[in-house]
Amino acid sequence: MPAIPDFIFVQPPATCLLRRPARKRRRAGLGWCWALLLTLALARALPAQVLSPPPAMAPTAAALDALHKCGETIGRSAPNISSDILDAQQQLFFGLVKGGYTNQSSSGRGYSGYGRNGGYQNGGYQRNADWLLTPPPKEYVADLTHEAQWCLEVANILNSDPTRKEAAKQVLASIAKDLEIKVKDCKDWGAGRLVTVIASTVKNGQPDPGWTVMYKWVSVSGLNSMDLAFPQISTPTSKGVPPGVYSLYATKQVGNTTTKTQPVTVSAFQNQKVKCEIPVP
Repeated sequence: MPAIPDFIFVQPPATCLLRRPARKRRRAGLGWCWALLLTLALARALPAQVLSPPPAMAPTAAALDALHKCGETIGRSAPNISSDILDAQQQLFFGLVKGGYTNQSSSGRGYSGYGRNGGYQNGGYQRNADWLLTPPPKEYVADLTHEAQWCLEVANILNSDPTRKEAAKQVLASIAKDLEIKVKDCKDWGAGRLVTVIASTVKNGQPDPGWTVMYKWVSVSGLNSMDLAFPQISTPTSKGVPPGVYSLYATKQVGNTTTKTQPVTVSAFQNQKVKCEIPVP
């Protein structure tokens, strides 16, 4: 019987059978890589559009961003105050700009349809909701903007001037306390609002007219900030102010002499209106 030649049992090289499928798999793998990179690029681009607030909310968002920067700036030099500022800033961001509070009950006289009973206690916090469309009152936004500027100014003093470190800490602690008041008021009333302060100048228990009532935010008492005047001469006179603690006094020009009373402290929050009396000489 003739022998069978060996070359009949020789298999072709394995590389010849695997070469083309390997190329296809490499091409498929490259395709998936490009698709993944494109998806990631789009995912990074989309939030940049979502995170831009509506034009009406931009000033409020900018003020809150500045407060966030202030809190981060003092993270090492005053960690506890930093934590308080950052926590309040985050809550105000969601309460004033992004989401707000649900309004299950709009009883009471709140701001933009939100009643005192329809704020945080009944509705709750909407942290993942859309941008709000109605900004707080312009006076509220202006106050928040000034507060952020003062916060950054004092934070710089805290980090650069050891001789004024303790004084700077006191001012920053006052700012943190004021932000806490704004957070609670925002939760109670549903949004940023103004509190009406009604001031009366009295002498021996009787109204004494003709005085100019001045007010100053207590938290910046250590800074060279400008005292502001109520719009009308007493008495009484009223002014809408953002929630906070204020120092009020009265002045009166008599001839060439200006008389100034002792200041009184007014807590302008919790209620819709706050009344105070300023004793005059």
